[in-house]
Amino acid sequence: MNSLTKFIDQTLALHSDPEATESVKVDKFLDSTQYEVIENEVLMNSDIKGLKISGSLFSLTTFKNVTFESCVFFGSKIENCRFVGCKFIDCDFQFTNLAFCNFIATDFTNTRWECSPMKKSDFSSCGMDAKTLYFVAKEDNKIESCFMTEEVEWVDAPINEDGTQDPTKTMNVLLSHFGKKAA
Repeated sequence: MNSLTKFIDQTLALHSDPEATESVKVDKFLDSTQYEVIENEVLMNSDIKGLKISGSLFSLTTFKNVTFESCVFFGSKIENCRFVGCKFIDCDFQFTNLAFCNFIATDFTNTRWECSPMKKSDFSSCGMDAKTLYFVAKEDNKIESCFMTEEVEWVDAPINEDGTQDPTKTMNVLLSHFGKKAA
């Protein structure tokens, strides 16, 4: 079932359109704003490149052997979906909520996460980059037989003049080294 829905939050519409100061203008702006709702669909064997998805809802949808490359998911909601044998390559998830999804044999490569929680989802036999694994492990997700898709370099801890290690220096070095990769 494909249908279109409108923005619900009128304050966002007011910020998007600087001329919208009256409710009539807001309603006119909302009439021209449409967002996709995709439910109970199956998408198979597709390569999707450079797609920008904004304000969409994906629900009860199955993706099989779909490659998302350089795609942006902005302000969207993905819930109760299955991803089987999919790939996310150089994708951005910004302000997107993923919940109750199943990821089976899905690979995440160079995926960026910004204010995009993944909650109560299952990950089975998935390949994950360090950032994805960090955000998946942070929430209430189930991870089974997953593996890292990139090598993680370890930095030797700095040693003081007396030959001992200072934990604050060690943490600062690690944060500066991995902060660029995990942020």
